[in-house]
Parts: sequence; structure tokens; C-alpha cells
Amino acid sequence: MSKSSLRRELVVPITVLVIGVSAAIAWVSMKAGTDAVHTLTQRVLIDMVNRISHATEQHLDGALIALESVAPDPKRQPKAQNFSDDLHNLEVKLWAASGLFMDVNNYVYYGGEDGRMVGVFRIRNDFVELYWHEPNTALRQVYKVNAPGDRAEVLRTDQYDPRKRPWYQAAAHTDKPVWSKIYNDFTSAEPTVTLAKAVYQQDRSLAGVVATDVTLKVLSDFLRTLDISKNSVAYIIDSDGYIVATSGEEQAVKRVNGAPERLLASEMKSPLISETYKKSDTWQRKILQGDKTVSSTQQLELAIGTVDVAVSSLGTRQGLNWLTVVAVPRSDFMSSINQGFFQSLVIAIACIVFALTIGLTIVDRVIRDIRKLTSAAEKFGDGQPLPELNIRRDDEIGILAQTLIEMENKLRFDKLTQVANRESLFAQINYLQKNAMNKAHGLEVFTLLFVDLDRFKYINDNYGHDAGDRALVIIAARLQASIRDTDIVARYGGDEFVLLLKDTKSSIDIHNMVEKISTLVEEPIALDDVIVSVGVSIGWASYPEDGDDYVRLIKIADSRMYKRKRDRKNKQMHLV
Repeated sequence: MSKSSLRRELVVPITVLVIGVSAAIAWVSMKAGTDAVHTLTQRVLIDMVNRISHATEQHLDGALIALESVAPDPKRQPKAQNFSDDLHNLEVKLWAASGLFMDVNNYVYYGGEDGRMVGVFRIRNDFVELYWHEPNTALRQVYKVNAPGDRAEVLRTDQYDPRKRPWYQAAAHTDKPVWSKIYNDFTSAEPTVTLAKAVYQQDRSLAGVVATDVTLKVLSDFLRTLDISKNSVAYIIDSDGYIVATSGEEQAVKRVNGAPERLLASEMKSPLISETYKKSDTWQRKILQGDKTVSSTQQLELAIGTVDVAVSSLGTRQGLNWLTVVAVPRSDFMSSINQGFFQSLVIAIACIVFALTIGLTIVDRVIRDIRKLTSAAEKFGDGQPLPELNIRRDDEIGILAQTLIEMENKLRFDKLTQVANRESLFAQINYLQKNAMNKAHGLEVFTLLFVDLDRFKYINDNYGHDAGDRALVIIAARLQASIRDTDIVARYGGDEFVLLLKDTKSSIDIHNMVEKISTLVEEPIALDDVIVSVGVSIGWASYPEDGDDYVRLIKIADSRMYKRKRDRKNKQMHLV
């Protein structure tokens, strides 16, 4: 076979493989990214509309709280309280009520059945207007004041009869608080809504109406602080489709003959608002009517592309029928996915060019992580600890690497004490033996310490197996603390442990280690309300002095342990 044909046999399959794999990875990444974006978008939108609805209802509740502070609901009072329509007394209450939520309802006022009127309007912290109208007088005075009772500066006078105002007439004929239709305030041109509540004398005759204006500009300000996406929009509409608040910079009012008028959502210049409303009007009305079978999210195909929309009803508890709407162009969330897709195409083309020049190198790079896993698996089979894999992938190879790490933890470590188990110990000994025999400069010495606990059965019998398990965990931790980082603690079974000490120099080192372990393990153990202690008997065997396989080494260490245990018992009996 010629050199050129061999080159083709190597390069062409690799090129086809790279193209196929690159296309598959790009498609999988795109599909996974699209699905993830869809799921994330639904969650973000639902969370956002609920957050907006909750914040808005808090603002609306503040208006009711302000009115309650002036004229509490008799049903919520422990005993009947007379309502005083004394203007001076009401002035003090209105001062307090208008300061509760200054950013939302800073104007609280009262109109009496006899035409009297008092209102406190906190325009700024340093600028407060008092509206004052005595009964049976023609004009109302407007003062700039600094505190209740201040009448130093008169701003203007006007003719005003509260009984002729829509808010008074709407509330005078019902026992419940009444919300007005949203209107644009003549002075500020901002959307505003009035909450009014009738108050009664002790004989149940109408005393008047207390009311507060709630500016909705704060809702738009709140919506503009939300960080949803680059081109998204959030807005609130009433049951008639008029804009209440919006996160966009476009004003929701228009001037007709110099007077401000509210805009319908369908009249907004922003296509994300107007088109969304037009295409989802029926769906939104079903949600407004409380239809539980309707999903709170939808995908709409608009002129600007696919848009994800979420809707939530708002103000039902307060007696309002508003809707919160959040609309996000799919392109906002897909931009990073598309960017990654195009990057994948560029990488694929680069990989193809690369494969045509050095195909075998590409193969090596593809299987690099597989080789790492193969090498790690071989070491694991020889009883060696897994090396640092440094495989950071989200594909099957990454999952396999993580699974291998988890498998090592499950197979090598005792479930209760989290030290090595018996099988792991034997694998380590075999590995050390093979390693020692392959060394050119003599054998590597290691020692096994067989540790058996005395009086452990007493703990189980008198305090229960749970107490015994806790004692084993503490003892295992003490054994781990008594050895070097290169040594190993293994639970051999029950209350028996085996310690593998690498590179032991002399019998003196072994005896010092035995004494250190005995002292540490035999310290008292605190178990809940009781203090217990155990004894410890330790036998040892060294490789290759005492044997050249782990069966013989374990047997010798076990025999020496039992001899030490008998010597301890005989010594105790002699002392008794």
C-alpha cells in the first residue's frame, strides 16, 4: 500500500469522524441548551410575575393600612369606638397616616357629610400641604405647614366641596373600601388610583369618607429595577387593557387637548407590549377570570421572533382586577447558545483542517482522557489509590471518571468508620509486595499492626449497638490520627482493625507506635450521658521478616495480638 493511500486511510476516517462528532456535539449542545433555556425561562418568568404581583399588592395594602390608621374597621376592634370628625383631631391622624408609606400614598384626606374637609399632602419631607375646609364656609384654604396646627403660610384658596367628588360618592354608599378607576393625576400626569372608605357615627349615620391617593409611578420605578434580560419588558394592565405600570421608558399617557389620558396596552409603541397584548388578549382574560386550567406561560410568535410570556392575576384580594405580564424575547436567552453553536462550527472546521494534517495527534487527544481512566483502573485493580484524574468534562467520559471515584470510595472504605475495608487492605499489601519484589535495591519493609479492642462487648451489651457504633467511629478516628499520612487504617471486622505501616525502620519504631496507639485509643470516650473506655491489644508482623504473603502476616500479627491479650489478662488477674 502506498504512502498516499495509507495517509488517506488514516486521515479520511478521522476527518469523517471529526465532522460527525463535531456535528453531533453541536446538535446535542444546541438541543440541550435550547431545552435548558426553555425550562429556565419558564421558571424565571413565573418567579418574576409572582414577585411583581407580591410587591404591587404590598403597595396596595399600604393604602388600606393608612386608612385604617385614621378610621379603624369596627369589626377588628375589641370594642366600639366613636369616630371623631373634629378637624383638629383628624389633622393629627392624617399627619401620621400620610407618613406611613410616603413613596406610595403620601396624600390622605377626609371629607365630611356637612362639607368639612381636611387633608395632608406630603409632597416632600420638607414640603407639606394642609387642605382645610370648615363646614358652612365657601372657600377651602391650602397651607404650607411644618407640623400639625401650623397655619403660618397660606398658599391659596379655592372652592371645594368633597361631597361632589367621585371618590366620596362611590364610598358613601357601601361599607367596604372602594377603589376608583385609574386616572392620570392632573398635576403630575402620573397614573393614580384612589382608595376611599366611608366612616360612620355611633348611630350608624354617615360621618364622611376618608381617602388616600396611591401613585402608581412607584410601580413603574420598581419594574425598571428588575434585571430580567436585555430586551425584556414587564408591565401591569387593568381589566380594560390600560397600562398601569411598565418597565420601559415609554410613557403610558398621551395628551389630548392638553389633558393627560391613559394608553391601552395595544396603543403602546413598544411592539413587545402591543403585539404581546393583542396576541394573548383571550388568554389573559381567562386568567383574569380565574380559569385554573389555563397555563400561566405561553410562547408567542411575533414579528420580532419567538417571545416567552408569563401572566399572573393581581389585586384580587384588594378588589382589583389587574394583570402582571412579563415578556422576554427568546433571542435574549438564546444569544449565548447561538454564540456557542457558531463557536462549535469554527472549532469543527479547525478540527477538520487539523485532522487533515496531523490526524494521529487528534486521535491521541481524543483518547487522552480514556487513557487516563484506563491507567487509573489498572492502578485501582493493583490496589493503588486512584491518581488525580483532572478530568473536567460533562460528557460520558466525565461521568465515568466521577463514577470511578465514587466506586473507589464505596469499595475501599468501611461504611461505618470511613477507614479502609478489608479488601482494600489486602489490595494495598499485594501492591506493596509486588512493588518490593520489582525493586532493584532490596525489599521495601512494611509492618502490619493487628488491633483488637478489649471490653467493647460490654459497651454493646450495656448501652446498645448504636453506642458501640459511635465508639467505633471515634476509635477509628483516633487510629487515623496516630499514624502518618502514608500509612493506612483498615477495619478488619467487628472491633478489629489492621494498620499498615510503610517503611518501618526497626522494632523500636514498631514498639513506639504500639505504645502511642494504645495510649490514644484507651483514653475515655464520651457517649451522650456516659463515659466509657476500651482496652486495646496489638500484635504485629513485618514484611519480609515474618512472611512474604498477607495471609501469613495477618496470622502472625493475630497470634501476637492474642498473646498480648492473654498477658494483659494474666497481669490483671495477678494484680487482683
